[in-house]
Formats: sequence, structure tokens, C-alpha cells
Amino acid sequence: MRRLRFVFLAAVVAGCGIPLDSAPEAVELEAVAVADAGGPIPGDLAAVSMYLVREASLVNVTRDLPAPPTLEIVFDSLFGPVTEPEQRSGLRTAIPRATEILAVDDDGATLQVNLSREFAAVGGDEEVLAVAQIVMTVTRIEGIELVAFKLEGVPTDVPVANGALSDDPVGAEDYASLIAP
Repeated sequence: MRRLRFVFLAAVVAGCGIPLDSAPEAVELEAVAVADAGGPIPGDLAAVSMYLVREASLVNVTRDLPAPPTLEIVFDSLFGPVTEPEQRSGLRTAIPRATEILAVDDDGATLQVNLSREFAAVGGDEEVLAVAQIVMTVTRIEGIELVAFKLEGVPTDVPVANGALSDDPVGAEDYASLIAP
């Protein structure tokens, strides 16, 4: 019975098969657009410059992030854990682990960053490095020159490289002396 089914099935398939040609035949294909010419293709990555800490200095590293790298993506990466290869290179972050970005407001060339209260757990030289990591990373983004900080919605002073407090927005020049040679 099983053999009979196979013979029947073979006959049916052969009867409705594709006819064979004696020679290959050229087939013309029409070009089809697969992505918008100006936009990123899903899955594309962009190299983004950010700053981590080695000893008491800032080190510029490049991370591949989803394209286009929005501020949210950049902050998620900066506030996330240091990768294993970065750790093996002696890199770390000074930003307290539980710190969250509560809001970001792009006010022209000044970026207003509102941080959660966990950021206040860092102090002294580590606070300088944590603020510097944020400032140096986001001022690498085109159009952002200065960063103003808030803590839980309240404007806050931040230390610059020499330890002085600034209640004005700060920029890359305020932390340039912290960059490793």
C-alpha cells in the first residue's frame, strides 16, 4: 500500500511539473529598492566616541552602537556596564551604577541633563571624572557644545577638572586636562 501511494504521488508530481528546456534561457530581473537611499538600514552600526576612566584620567574609546546613534542610545551605552575587553584594558566608569537619565533637553548648543539622585552618591575626584565622562562624550556629538546638569529636576553645580564648582553649563575645555596622553 505504501509503495502504491509513492507511485501515485510520483505520477501526480510528474504530471504537473515544470517543462524542461533543451538549453538555459536568460531571465531579466527588475531592480527593486530595498531601503530608503538616505536612511540607515536596520542592523547598521555607527562608531561612537565616548569616554571611560583609567586610573584618574579619561580615555577615549569607540563603541559600535545602533545607527543612528540617538542621545538615548549614547547615554544607555555610557551609563551601562564597561565591556569585558574594556575592563581587561583597565578601563572603568566613575558614573554610579544605578544613575538614570530622567530627562534630556536639547536647548540649542546646550544640552540639559537631568540625573537621578543616585548620581549624588559619587563625590570628590570620582565626581569630577563622572561629570567629565558625560560632558566629554556628549560634546563629541555634532551641535552640542555645553552641558547643564540637574539632579532630580533641580539645577546643580558640578565640579570642573581643577575641582572648582560651576553653576554655568560646562564644556569639553573644562575637562581637557583629564584626558590621558
